[in-house]
Amino acid sequence: MEMMVTQDRRAVLKLTDQIAVLSMDTPQRRRLLADIGRQTRKKTRENIRGQKTVSGSGMTPRANAKTKRKMMRKMAKGMQTKVINTHKATVGWKNAGQAKLADRHHRGVSENWNPRKMARVSGTPDYTKPATHAQARALNKEGFRRRVARTRGKGGAVLKRMPAKWIMDNMTLGQAGLVLRLMRYGTRKGKQNWETKPAPRPILGATPEEADAYLTQMAEEALKRIQTA
Repeated sequence: MEMMVTQDRRAVLKLTDQIAVLSMDTPQRRRLLADIGRQTRKKTRENIRGQKTVSGSGMTPRANAKTKRKMMRKMAKGMQTKVINTHKATVGWKNAGQAKLADRHHRGVSENWNPRKMARVSGTPDYTKPATHAQARALNKEGFRRRVARTRGKGGAVLKRMPAKWIMDNMTLGQAGLVLRLMRYGTRKGKQNWETKPAPRPILGATPEEADAYLTQMAEEALKRIQTA
């Protein structure tokens, strides 16, 4: 994922400023574009730290509101600025995988998954480990009950809702997952294909006001050069 920084918005500058920009020599143009790219990179990092979009509004919250981790927090690293020519520079990520992930979240692009792909990305879990709290909550939400003996009165065993702690202490990751799949889908296998679609959270770029400020900076730099020539 890359954002392009160009000089195509010269029309917003007054005539004297346009002449100044056009009079810049090649090294000055490249140096100025690199500086604008660095400013854009800095602004993007600030957006991530403040959990803000390019427009300054807050990022759309996670679907799981109980998760407090900051979104796209790893995207602040690995960014680079590259000057392509005297009219264009790009701001993006060095790592292709990181760039693809940033693009998905920036534009809200859906992604298809299957068990094999999930294992490749996240690794194969240890199914002998204790069931997680999330699994325990999911089991109780699905109506999981365990047959237990009556403590009072006569009669056979009764079905009883089990506390999350009991599930975590007495069921493994694999057992809890199997029961969940049977309750949800009526099969030992879970979903074999599914889609995730993050909400758009645009962080890379500049507002029209910031773009105009960059152009004004270009003009000021050019005017300084003319005045000192």
